[in-house]
Amino acid sequence: MALVTERLHSKRLNKYNINIKTIYKENNKKLERNSDNSYNDNVTNGIILEKDYYQNKKLLLKTYNFDPRLSYSFIFNSIDKIITCPNCGHKDEAKNFNDGCPYCKTYYNMDYSNKDLGVKYHYDQVVNSNLYSKITLLVDIIFCIVIMFFYIKISSRTFNIYDVAKVFIIGGILGVALFYLFYILDAMIVVLPIKIYKERQNKKQMIFWEKMNSLGINKNTFFNNINYELKNYYFDDNVNPNIIDYDVIDYLEFEDKLVNEELYVKVKVSLRLITYVDNKLVVSKKKEIYTFKRNEVVKDKLNKEINIIKCHNCGASIDVTKKICEYCGTTNNYLQEWYLLRNKDDKKDS
Repeated sequence: MALVTERLHSKRLNKYNINIKTIYKENNKKLERNSDNSYNDNVTNGIILEKDYYQNKKLLLKTYNFDPRLSYSFIFNSIDKIITCPNCGHKDEAKNFNDGCPYCKTYYNMDYSNKDLGVKYHYDQVVNSNLYSKITLLVDIIFCIVIMFFYIKISSRTFNIYDVAKVFIIGGILGVALFYLFYILDAMIVVLPIKIYKERQNKKQMIFWEKMNSLGINKNTFFNNINYELKNYYFDDNVNPNIIDYDVIDYLEFEDKLVNEELYVKVKVSLRLITYVDNKLVVSKKKEIYTFKRNEVVKDKLNKEINIIKCHNCGASIDVTKKICEYCGTTNNYLQEWYLLRNKDDKKDS
């Protein structure tokens, strides 16, 4: 069976003896896949509902709120046909993808759509935010304390230290008691501007991809290349030794730039990182900007003679059959279209 994760990710999970059970939704049916291959359903264009993290069969963490615009498929040898790897373009019989793409070792087939996320998605995003919970609790306690202050001030003939104590004690208890009501009402109020903002973002992305499509750039290839490169980055022992998983929560912005006839795309993403620290899993969220450089893909079959491409890292001319650049040591895949440009302070070049 095809693995859920790539080799680097599997190595990282094995290091900490962690299994990730991912729940997918496909045509209103829930499917399950495990990173330790203990149980795997066939998945075709399924979206992720949740991830459960186990260590030695003990549940450590559950995560939710995945972008429903991203769908995944996993290939099995029961599919008797020629398929094309979405990451590098390699064509082969499906049975040869049983352990991932024979060429670039990619284990997933990812699709990205610009569909409307809907009100429920934004509502779920709001109410499941830890920051939102803390802010709501603080605001409703302050609100109840203020209400109690005016109530006691008006209804009491005196206002002494005992009345002040009652304001804070009763106001605090009332605030906690009404927290759930405030929680739901505030979420409904917050959802509308978020949905408007996200729809505006979505329209900008659609315009961006219309432009990219006119340049002959395939959107799904781009996103598969992004995921492939980010996995290589986040599961690189020399750069991020303690990250055991990551998820792109949202693609926020895309910006293209042409430099010396070479195309670069900056992608701003909202990320969730799962890190192993002191025998526990720590969840953190951050926004990052990554720059991807387009590599001129050799689309024709290789000749008997030497085929030359430029190294995506140093620009040197190299033989496409040599996966490692002899000049800078960078791994090159002549069928891969997009490469991540790493920061100078990274310990390992892309």
